[in-house]
Amino acid sequence: MKYMKKSFSNMVPYHSKLITEGIILNANESPILPPAKVVDEIKKNILNIEFNRYPDMDEVELNKAIAKRYNVKPENVSCGVGSDELLDVVFRATLEPGDTVVGFVPSFSMYQVFAELVGAKYVPVLGDENNIFNVDDMIKAIKENNPKLVLICTPNNPTGQYFSEEDVRKIIESTDALIALDLAYIDFAKKDYYYLGIEYDNVIAFKTFSKAMALPSIRVGYAISKKENIDMIDAIKAPYSVSTISQIIAKIAIENFDLYKGQIKMIINERENLYNELIKLGFKVYKSEANFIYVLFDDKYNDALLRNKIYIRRFKSGVYRITVGSQYENEKLLEVLKNEK
Repeated sequence: MKYMKKSFSNMVPYHSKLITEGIILNANESPILPPAKVVDEIKKNILNIEFNRYPDMDEVELNKAIAKRYNVKPENVSCGVGSDELLDVVFRATLEPGDTVVGFVPSFSMYQVFAELVGAKYVPVLGDENNIFNVDDMIKAIKENNPKLVLICTPNNPTGQYFSEEDVRKIIESTDALIALDLAYIDFAKKDYYYLGIEYDNVIAFKTFSKAMALPSIRVGYAISKKENIDMIDAIKAPYSVSTISQIIAKIAIENFDLYKGQIKMIINERENLYNELIKLGFKVYKSEANFIYVLFDDKYNDALLRNKIYIRRFKSGVYRITVGSQYENEKLLEVLKNEK
């Protein structure tokens, strides 16, 4: 790459191949469309868009809708092109070259990329031999490295581990560092504690419309935090980043969140069934509170899935993440795995 900075020479693009046929279980997407009422409302409202005008760069109506849903003030909300954009903004707004970031590994790979882009040092907190993270190890790493930013993804992508509110509070209260609390998958877990972003001065909670809300195509995420932290994000965020269409769709979805509860419950039930069936097949499977399952098995099983046009996420030889699909999709996946035994 002729024009790339030398310090970035080893970086490779984050990439997930677009797949349009077969059973797609590689990107943690919802196996079903948003509820019919949501889709109908979207169709009606899109007809009224003034396509010759810029979007509302303050996302006023969308932020109001999100604030109402979570019983916070609109000034405590900011939206971006997925929670990825907002996380990137926080890295750029807070970190100087040489600053330290602490986070669990393995986790969302872009965290380390964002750190490299600003010249920060990323200190990994590793799990045990079973990739299970210990909160006390995180607190120890914080004390030893004095980071400016700490990352907590719960449930964690890709392992699915869920940190209780008590454990998250322990980490928060152990440091004055800014805590980026990534809750992308929290709607599939026991409890959502987005309110920690309001309760603590040093916490920003991040959520998304891409997972439980079944809208990854619109690329909208949001941050919930104290006004000072939201103002910081808004000062750095690119203008007009969230399109008019995306704002309209996201507003309709969040206003109808209760309609999603049945879909979320279905995915949770399918997750538990898939987990139990994978255990029965003798695979090393990690308990998950997300919409995916982290599993270890021989690459021959993935080869068999590919032959049957069933796509899961491969991290490296023997290490895979399976998105929870519909009952039909999960049954087809299990059928192929059983036949390969």
